[in-house]
Amino acid sequence: MGKSSVRPVRACALCGNFRELEESHIIPKFVMRHLKKTAHGEIRSIENPNAVIQDSEKHYMLCGECEDLFSKKETKFANHFFYPYQKNSVKEFDYDEDLYYLLTSISWRSLYQDILDFVQNPEQVGIDLDTLNCFIEKESEIKKYLLGKTNNVEGIENHIFFFDDIKEFSNMPKEVKPHSTFHRGETSYTFFNKTEGTLATITNMMGIVLFTLYKKGKLEVWENTQIINGIGRIEALNQIIQSVCGNELIDIMNRVKGKSDNLSEKQKEKIIKRIDDDLEGFIKSESFEAIQKDAALKKD
Repeated sequence: MGKSSVRPVRACALCGNFRELEESHIIPKFVMRHLKKTAHGEIRSIENPNAVIQDSEKHYMLCGECEDLFSKKETKFANHFFYPYQKNSVKEFDYDEDLYYLLTSISWRSLYQDILDFVQNPEQVGIDLDTLNCFIEKESEIKKYLLGKTNNVEGIENHIFFFDDIKEFSNMPKEVKPHSTFHRGETSYTFFNKTEGTLATITNMMGIVLFTLYKKGKLEVWENTQIINGIGRIEALNQIIQSVCGNELIDIMNRVKGKSDNLSEKQKEKIIKRIDDDLEGFIKSESFEAIQKDAALKKD
């Protein structure tokens, strides 16, 4: 007999109405679906590499109506942006205001959940009251925009950085694996830098890296990365980030490297056996392609 799932009835995180809530993915579910489809074998948790995961992070947070606000724009982004980039056939993208809306909604989902953590564990995360209040204020303003009550969100910026193939490796530790980390993974979280005053959410969607800035340091430089709230074009070319946000890319790689070092011998044996049982499939997989690119960097 199959398990029955009972959806909770409580306030929707977006509209605030008490309704039956759906499980909402922080990162759109098509990302994990594509990651699994193009992998060889199982997808493992970043936090616990010995654990196999079937789905990405999700929470009961939105009612059906609010989920519908995002779903059509997610499909549009997947078909005209995400999949064409993953196939390496498209490097230039024309877009309209739907992209800005979708990116804002993705970062809002992380911001909302992270604020709950910041409020519950302020000392553990090291957040000060001014920073927390800024996050709460921006979250409230974004909510009004997503509900159509305002046409824009003052003071925030959305940027997309394409983590394309790396040819040089001079500024990163040799031990990390950039292609495997970003092209073969996903993550989303909110962070703050007290020294520079930068507050942002970062989301990696298999090499398409979204930064939503709620407060930007004075000396930051962002070139060919910003997504405006309107009609525009972005290219996976000549992008420059001079910001503490760039440090987060290094931190993600170091974190993945540190966690992967904890892979048990039993799990290593399972992976090796799976490859041996289907060597041809492994060689044809995008996982192997990323491994090759990382290996080539170490030779340079």
